[in-house]
Amino acid sequence: MNVQLTLAGRLAYAVFFLLYVGLAFFFSSFSPQAQIVSLWPSAGVALAGCLIFGQRFLPAILLGSLLFNTGNYFFQQGELALSVILTSGVIALGSVIQAWANYRILRRWRINILDAPSYSHVVGFIGIAFLCCLISAVVGNSALSLAQSGDASAKIYLNNVLIWWIGDFLGVILVTPLLLGVFIRQADKATWLRLLKSLSIPLFVLITTFQVAQQYIEDAVVAKTEQDFTLRSEALENTLKQHMSNYLDALNHLGTTLAQMEEVNYQVFNDASRPYLANLPGITAISWDILIGQDEVAEFEQHARMEVDPAFKIKGHPLLPTDPLVVVEYIQPLKNNNPALGYNVFSNEERKQSMLLAKATRKDTATDIIELVQSDKDKQGFLIFSPVFQQLDPQDNSVAAVESLKGFVVGVFLVSEILNTPQIAERLGYIDLYVYENDNPADRVFGRKDIMDDIAAGMGLSHLFEMGFANHRWVFNLHVGNKEVTALQIGDSLNFLIAEVLFGALAVFIVLSAFGYHERLTRLVSLRTDELKQANAELEHFAFYDALTGLPNRRLFIDRVEHTLALCRRNNSSAALLYMDLNGFKVVNDSLGHDVGDQLLIEVSRRLSRVLRDSDTLARMGGDEFTLLLPGSPGIDEVRVIANKLTDCLSEPITLSTMELKISISIGAAFYPRDGVNRVELIGAADSAMYAAKKSNRSLSFYADELNNQPALTGDTEAVE
Repeated sequence: MNVQLTLAGRLAYAVFFLLYVGLAFFFSSFSPQAQIVSLWPSAGVALAGCLIFGQRFLPAILLGSLLFNTGNYFFQQGELALSVILTSGVIALGSVIQAWANYRILRRWRINILDAPSYSHVVGFIGIAFLCCLISAVVGNSALSLAQSGDASAKIYLNNVLIWWIGDFLGVILVTPLLLGVFIRQADKATWLRLLKSLSIPLFVLITTFQVAQQYIEDAVVAKTEQDFTLRSEALENTLKQHMSNYLDALNHLGTTLAQMEEVNYQVFNDASRPYLANLPGITAISWDILIGQDEVAEFEQHARMEVDPAFKIKGHPLLPTDPLVVVEYIQPLKNNNPALGYNVFSNEERKQSMLLAKATRKDTATDIIELVQSDKDKQGFLIFSPVFQQLDPQDNSVAAVESLKGFVVGVFLVSEILNTPQIAERLGYIDLYVYENDNPADRVFGRKDIMDDIAAGMGLSHLFEMGFANHRWVFNLHVGNKEVTALQIGDSLNFLIAEVLFGALAVFIVLSAFGYHERLTRLVSLRTDELKQANAELEHFAFYDALTGLPNRRLFIDRVEHTLALCRRNNSSAALLYMDLNGFKVVNDSLGHDVGDQLLIEVSRRLSRVLRDSDTLARMGGDEFTLLLPGSPGIDEVRVIANKLTDCLSEPITLSTMELKISISIGAAFYPRDGVNRVELIGAADSAMYAAKKSNRSLSFYADELNNQPALTGDTEAVE
């Protein structure tokens, strides 16, 4: 395929050199981020040049790569250094080795992609390109990594290798056949036009399509990342709100339970609070804080020493002479919370204000974040006061009924246990969470404060929402940093490029293979079409007819019944349905084998069919069960005549091989519409009648209420209900 460097050859050589450098600058201008490059056409130009000019094109590859890499760096940085030139030289050397290795392997395996290549040659061309393009990717990225003093992580290095590899591979498999189809001289113009139309134009369309897609992929990746973050954040917001609501509902339910009690004692409180402590890990303690007056202190202490703890003593003086006391009477779990017993919560100004707000609004009220002495882990927590009111007169259910504040159910909550559950952690995934209160980012509830600095600087992605609960307000900040965003976008870009590789390889395989095997494929398609028609005809037959007897099967029989019943409704006529079962068939099948049983069924179906009319439908429902549909408003006598024919045709022994078999039949008959108004009822009635005939050793039974207890119809018939 090598050409002599005549004047035309030198011109073609110059064109290839200009294409190599020009396409490199052109495609890099569309991709400012080097790691997001859809394809690298210059790699295809290098291989096509080697296939046309041989080793004489290697200097052009080396010089062209040097010009691009040094020129690209100079245009971006405005300067050149010796290290840049050396790095560019190593990259150029990798490109030369890659093109030459690819060329030599193709020559050795005698793969000519223009000569109507076989499937194996097309696969070989794509596979060789895939392996060889790894050379430049590894050499080039290693040079860049060393030039940057190894600052890039292993993950980034591998990502860059992969993307460089993909770009060169697409460039080789798409551009090489295109250029060969255009520049290789053919014997006649018709052949050249055929190659142009079959190879070059389709490949050019693919290249254009890939490049256009690349222009949109960055925006699509950014939009997808933002959308994924938004959806995940909204789902997390709903989870957090529901999660917090569960805790409030627990306190409310506990308060309602205690309000209904005439007197709250230790056992009542313990039984009511235990389930919430067991099921809600964020609650570290629950207490019952009873409201008493200052003049009731001595009496209450005496009661508490008898009821709660002999050493019970109220701690904490009222802030004002007129203040009541809100005393911790019971607390669960008692372990590690003993010191809280007897504490006057109303002696703390902040908690006093929370309780006053809870009483005034009749709503649960939370404190600001406090340090919990109950926890040995993250001590950030808060209290929620749930007011418990009780009617002064339990018998007064009027609108004007008067209530009094009985006390507070107090929950002690640990923030880390509430906001760091496995469910929330799973939904957070790569998202950071920071929560603050009082509209002040410095008032931390949960998370790292440095997240707010990134949010304020507009770095990364963020989602903010407020949650009001217990007369309090928390602000939730969900954030993903720039590094995480970049990692997500690179991952999505890689997915796109990998999909592009698969699609590109498939497209090239089709383009290179199709034009050489068009006529053969046409014949194969025609032959396959005939085979499919024959197979469809056979499948259609077996779908409606029994494979053993050739009779209509259950599916066709049901269709015939539905059709007949529809005609009967339209014409106000009737029909009969007979359900038949062979007597003693199981014995034959078990003793003589299934082959004999099958032959018996074939002969029975033949005899039954012989005595029926053309308008009747005989079907095999399965096993040794047969059904017969009689349209045209048959009467009882007519059905009896047909049943006798069916019975008589089996009276003669059936000879199979060297044995004779005697077989009889049990028949159940039902009439439409008397015994059933639809297909299910009619078949069920006939089936029931058949079982009645088999049970009473009769050959025929009718299913009809008016025939009950009338055995005088014939000597071998019976009516069943």
